[in-house]
Amino acid sequence: MCFSATASFAAAGVTTVAGGAALRAARRPAQLLLSAIPLLFALHQGAEGFLWLALTQPEHAAWRQPAMFAFLSVAEVIWPSFVPLVVWALETDPGRKRVLAALLVLGCALAVTRVYGLLAYPASATILGQHIQYRLDAPFLVRRIGDICYVLVTVGSPIVSSSKQVRWIGLLVLASLVLSKIFFYQTFISVWCFFAAIISALVVVVVRRRAVELQAVSAPAA
Repeated sequence: MCFSATASFAAAGVTTVAGGAALRAARRPAQLLLSAIPLLFALHQGAEGFLWLALTQPEHAAWRQPAMFAFLSVAEVIWPSFVPLVVWALETDPGRKRVLAALLVLGCALAVTRVYGLLAYPASATILGQHIQYRLDAPFLVRRIGDICYVLVTVGSPIVSSSKQVRWIGLLVLASLVLSKIFFYQTFISVWCFFAAIISALVVVVVRRRAVELQAVSAPAA
């Protein structure tokens, strides 16, 4: 599979359309938060699209650092805190909500440590084969513990959800994680985020289904 600026901008376009459709269908604040996920992925993939241009076209070299840090900020800081927040806000089951609250606290703590990591340690992005390789030079042990926590909060949260559709999205993201780790180990961050962005377009299905369910509940009996 060949990744490029075109692929990243195309993914940004798909997720923008999906996010816009989800926003129009949203009826509750929690659904608005859920609708923001594909829109954030649009920003994410757009940033990587500009990074591709900066890495391949010398006249755009000035975009390299801003685009790289925009991509990494969304990946490293926003996702571990925002995903458990969204799933927690959607959840109605008290037991699952308590688990999601714990994951939200963990995600927020991880986001803070990731901010520190981006500020305190060198980061770089280079083209490796047909993909972008991001290097984050935090200490190995800190990075590995953080990576485990990252998967727990970003993938574990939707899997914990009582919503079948949200769980399916979580399982698809988990499958994309495993495949990206096996086949694109050195460029894992870029490839997994790309697949997760495409999967996030399914959010519109969840929001529309919830809207229909709410409409049915609120409709007067015949």
